[in-house]
Amino acid sequence: MAVMRALEGLSPEDCARVLGSAAALFKVSSPAAVRLPAGEMPPDEDTASEGRAKRRSLAEFIIEKGPATNAQRIAVFAYYREHVEKKSTFGRADLQPYFAMAKAPKPGNYDRDFNAAAREGWIHEDGESSYLTVTGESVVNAGFGGKAKPRGRAVAKKDRKLKAATSK
Repeated sequence: MAVMRALEGLSPEDCARVLGSAAALFKVSSPAAVRLPAGEMPPDEDTASEGRAKRRSLAEFIIEKGPATNAQRIAVFAYYREHVEKKSTFGRADLQPYFAMAKAPKPGNYDRDFNAAAREGWIHEDGESSYLTVTGESVVNAGFGGKAKPRGRAVAKKDRKLKAATSK
């Protein structure tokens, strides 16, 4: 009864996401009948011309979702692992090889970036039973909702040049 009350008022898609996350958390099979919005396909299937399902590559998925920071990439890797590879849990080190698979530069401080993804609430860290959260799934689906702002030396250098030009 409590589960039904918790799901009241949610859209069918949100109910499916909540139930899927709960299934991953408790390590049980997720509901078989998950409905998607009209016209939307599961992220791991594209229909080929012969009618067979094809797997989406990690590189294609990264291009589609457009993460700009390593923490965002880690959330995308967790999403890809869950939805395409059908592996809902992972350990901290399990996502690190995805940078090479995606042909993305290896992060200078992977632990810091993983912690940032956990701090944002995109990943729940629980040793080898870590998982992508409902929030993490939502932001990956939304392409990070405009939050994809790259940081680093190049951005800091532009900021310094802009400040110097405006102060003259």
